[in-house]
Amino acid sequence: MFLSIASFIKACSASDPNLNQCIEDVITSAGPKFARGIPELGIKPLDPVELGKVVVDNPALKLTFEDTVVTGLAGFKINTFKLFPEKGKAIVDFTANVTLKAHYIMDANLNINIKYDYKTVDGFWTVTAHKDEYKMDRAQFKFTNLFNGNKELADTTLKFLNENWSIIMQEIAPPAMDQVIESCLAEVKKFYSVVPAELLLAN
Repeated sequence: MFLSIASFIKACSASDPNLNQCIEDVITSAGPKFARGIPELGIKPLDPVELGKVVVDNPALKLTFEDTVVTGLAGFKINTFKLFPEKGKAIVDFTANVTLKAHYIMDANLNINIKYDYKTVDGFWTVTAHKDEYKMDRAQFKFTNLFNGNKELADTTLKFLNENWSIIMQEIAPPAMDQVIESCLAEVKKFYSVVPAELLLAN
């Protein structure tokens, strides 16, 4: 059963001198299918990721995004993957052009780096801890019907936001990106819990 449901995954060999490159190739090939969800494994789609309500609440900026959806993760590009089997550690770094849609739209070039610890329990990998970080190379806001259709005021505001996107994103990004990363990790943990480690990394 496991062989059939995880047939889109090619196991790399732990003895392969180019192990990390092999894993990067597998992620590049299988990642889009994973991101779109695998119902037979109980894996929810990561493209789109439904975040629901995202609230930015601080003295400098107060925003509420309702019915927030992030798309674009399936088109990710793997930058690097490093596995340290003897230490039970791994590092994955990838980039994706994502779009956050709520009442407003924001496009961004997103880079995510996740370091995680894992161990094998009863033949399955289990993530025991992780650290993550992200950065954005750019962001562009697309708002419509601002200020009850006052085009001059709306254009001025939109110009200000796009010219100062880096500062604005310091406030908007954390609540949204934290949820995106947690969603990714949750589905990876599910995947590890149902696919035996030997089908992911052969001895």
